[in-house]
Amino acid sequence: MLREADLVAAEDTRHTRKLLTHYEIHTPVTSFHQHSSPGQTEKLLSTILTGKNIALISDAGTPAISDPGQTLIKACIDQGIEVDPLPGPCAAITALSASGFPLASFTFKGFLPRKGTDKAVSTLAAVEHPVVLYESPRRISALLSTLNKHMPQREIMLARELTKLHQQLLRGKPGDLLAIVETGNLERGEYTVVLGPGQGKVAPGESDVLTLAEKFLREDMSVRDAAERISGETGLPRREVYQLLIKKKDT
Repeated sequence: MLREADLVAAEDTRHTRKLLTHYEIHTPVTSFHQHSSPGQTEKLLSTILTGKNIALISDAGTPAISDPGQTLIKACIDQGIEVDPLPGPCAAITALSASGFPLASFTFKGFLPRKGTDKAVSTLAAVEHPVVLYESPRRISALLSTLNKHMPQREIMLARELTKLHQQLLRGKPGDLLAIVETGNLERGEYTVVLGPGQGKVAPGESDVLTLAEKFLREDMSVRDAAERISGETGLPRREVYQLLIKKKDT
C-alpha cells in the first residue's frame, strides 16, 4: 500500500523515510501529526478529492489509537471518502496478547489525565476485567505509586518499547514494579500498562470499612488518607467513608 499510494502522510517523516528507503519505495512523504494545523487536514482532504490515494501511518502504533489521525479520518468520513484500515502494530493489543490475563473483555483508557490521576486510578480499583493504560517515561513512577496506593495487590504487566529494539516485559504488583523501574534506570521509553482482573468487589458493609480503617490508622495514616485509601479499595465514595470514620472517632 505504501508503494501504491500517491502520498504518505506520516507522524514522523524521518522514521518513515528510513522505512521507505529500506524497501526502495519512492512515494512522496508529507508530515501529519498531533500539532498539524486544520489547514494541513484540509490540504490532505483536497488531495484525496482530486482522486489521489493517501496512506496514513503513525510513528510506532496505529493511527487514531492514542496517535494522530482521528481528525483526518473523521474529515474523510464526512466527505464520503472511503477509509480502508489495515492491520499494524498497536501497543494495547500487543501487550494484552502477552499478558496472560483473561481477555473475554477489557477496557482501554489510553493516557490518564495529568490532573486528577489519583481519582482516575481509584475508579479502576474495582474493575473486574483487564485495563490497558499508556504512560510516558517521565510519569511512569508516579503512576505506579498511585496504583500501589489504590490497588497494591493488583497483578500488572509493564510493557516497555513494544516491538522496538529494547522491548521489555515486566510483571508483578505495583510496589515491586516501582522498585524495578526506579532502581533499574528504566524511566525511559513509552510504557503500556496492563492491569490484571480486579477482585469484583461486593459493596462492603460498615464493619468492613471500620476493619480496614483500623488497619490503616495503625500505620499512622491520617483519617483523610485512610478514607481515600478505603475508597480506592472498596469503590465507596470517599466523602461517605470519611464521614463514617469521623463519626466513629467522635463516639
